[in-house]
Amino acid sequence: MRIIIVGGGNVGYYLVKTLMAEKHHIMLIDSNRARCERVDNAFGGAYVEVTHGDGTNADCLRDAGIYHAEAFIAVTGQDQNNLVSCQLAKDYFGVKRTIARVKNPKNIRVFEQLGVDSVISSTARIAGSIDSELDWADVNALLTRKATHVRVREALVAPASPYSGKRLSEIGLPKGMIVVCLVRDGEAVIPDGETALTADDNVVILGNENDLPRVISTLRGEVL
Repeated sequence: MRIIIVGGGNVGYYLVKTLMAEKHHIMLIDSNRARCERVDNAFGGAYVEVTHGDGTNADCLRDAGIYHAEAFIAVTGQDQNNLVSCQLAKDYFGVKRTIARVKNPKNIRVFEQLGVDSVISSTARIAGSIDSELDWADVNALLTRKATHVRVREALVAPASPYSGKRLSEIGLPKGMIVVCLVRDGEAVIPDGETALTADDNVVILGNENDLPRVISTLRGEVL
């Protein structure tokens, strides 16, 4: 997969290191030359390229090869820059999947309403969001052809999630949404209404794409 990452600070550096191990092709963009050189010196090669420039500038994104990108991740230290970058990628260049880091959790809902596909405040979960999408790419491609608004997603239940410790019958999932399975302690479980979710359960959910972001955020303990 070809991925553009805007932001070469500690978060961007971590993402490049994580995603390149999975053989993704990465283009990192940052306006700070020193950060660009740091990433290039550490990882530059067959899978990682670096562009010194402004990730909120359409010309910079075009020069970085955004038309070939399948995913776009904005992880600068400025929420407003991450939003602008993702909107450009999604609305102007047509990138299918956008992911933004937010420092202020109050901005999560705004980002989602403005069309960012995944809004994440926890650094460690950004790479996981990419991996989750890839794992289900073939299933979602089939659903896109056969059931336009239905998608499969997975998420790790956080200790802080209001769903943790509750039975599925108690958490009030949106109409038509189902928990297909969950993985607990390395074992797959086919749940029913009496199954209680626990922290660190990996939950696989099938549902309407409009309802999934809110449920996924709640599972991850990121809802306001």
